[in-house]
Amino acid sequence: MAFIDELVEDGGNFVFKRTEGGASLSPASDRDADIASFQNLVRRVRANEGDGYAIHLEHVCADRPGHLVDLVVLQIDD
Repeated sequence: MAFIDELVEDGGNFVFKRTEGGASLSPASDRDADIASFQNLVRRVRANEGDGYAIHLEHVCADRPGHLVDLVVLQIDD
């Protein structure tokens, strides 16, 4: 099973939206704790890139220090 399929199946404190040919991942809310915990997911997504998907875009929060990512857009391999 591909990493993304496992993420969706296991769930977590994030929002997963599937689109045609892609998907997006974002924190469950804009609370500091949710954005901070989302960074662990970002690291896991980066580490597993190539397992059925490629990272198309990572959006960094403009209003928070530390270059925290608040959106990851993926291109899903068919």
